[in-house]
Amino acid sequence: MNRDLKKGDKLEVKIEDVNFNHIIVSKGETEAYMYYNEMPKVTVECIIVDEDEKNIVLLEEDIDEESKLVLPGATISPDESSGETGSRIVKQYIGEEIDSGDLELYDFRTRPGRDHRQWLMSVIYIARVENKGQDFWAEIKDVLLHEDAFGYDHHRVIQNFNYNC
Repeated sequence: MNRDLKKGDKLEVKIEDVNFNHIIVSKGETEAYMYYNEMPKVTVECIIVDEDEKNIVLLEEDIDEESKLVLPGATISPDESSGETGSRIVKQYIGEEIDSGDLELYDFRTRPGRDHRQWLMSVIYIARVENKGQDFWAEIKDVLLHEDAFGYDHHRVIQNFNYNC
């Protein structure tokens, strides 16, 4: 299937199966799902903190042409669990290997509108790793003073983490 489709494009597909919430369609050898109702994309976000839970890893992301602080995150790939996605995030952003069993499930966010671009369901893990003095660490107490610097609901997530842990 061509991923460059636009609204109004005509597409000829064959209906392979009809399910309770989706239709399986095919074109040639490729199959895809067409959903009756909007469904959320599932993502994983990681609260990567040091052993003392005083420092955190945050990223800068351009949101609506404004730089905002966000937790490291990614969409779950079709061939991995949420824990495997969490391990991949930690490896990608700080270079540390962590077993998915060493991640702590912290929260699950489903509120439509937490990201205005699309509906996301986010699994949030805590990853505790050794602080080796790298420059990507930020002090939690300092970053929490800057609520407007955060994207999405990540300030609230970190605030809740700081209060509960």
